[in-house]
Amino acid sequence: MKSLYRGKNNNLLSALTLNDAVYWGADLFFATVFAFFVLNNIEGGSATHVGIVYGCYRIVRAFCALPVGKFLDQHRGYIDEMWALILSSIIVGGMYITLFYASELWHIYVAMLLIAVGHALNIGSWAVLFYDNITKKYSGETIGMYNTIMQIVYGLAAALSGILGETFGFEWIVLFAGILTILSGFTPLFIRSDIKAISRHGNH
Repeated sequence: MKSLYRGKNNNLLSALTLNDAVYWGADLFFATVFAFFVLNNIEGGSATHVGIVYGCYRIVRAFCALPVGKFLDQHRGYIDEMWALILSSIIVGGMYITLFYASELWHIYVAMLLIAVGHALNIGSWAVLFYDNITKKYSGETIGMYNTIMQIVYGLAAALSGILGETFGFEWIVLFAGILTILSGFTPLFIRSDIKAISRHGNH
């Protein structure tokens, strides 16, 4: 991972890429089978409910984005971003695991609304940490490398999710997504010394 990017803060950027790959790879595991999960495991579940749930999720995530950004701006340094990443992983991973036991429609709505809040926390904090610390000389290369890695992760996650879901059951994919998401929350702890260092010397 240390040679993933060129320039300064390479270790930080590499760890953040790993965090994003696991976090959003797990999310794609979940998203690929979510409709099948609702139809097969939730009493009264239908395509209509899947659409409404995702619509509510997007709206809540949209309305959370600005307050999260303002909160992060109010605190100098990047320590708050680190804890926001960890909290996001706990919230979202916990909700995926909760969904493993879900049986009624209201369980789905509550879980997805909390997942929306968790995702807003992740997106805001991760973007500040990553893009603020790219070496400008290699910004295009760094972003290109990041996108290459993420698209490969998304492709593999989507394919594996469908195959494993049909083999073992869609509820087990939801549980696996939860475990992966919580594990992604440990990544920021491994780079907390880097985050503390840039917090002391950075402009954020």
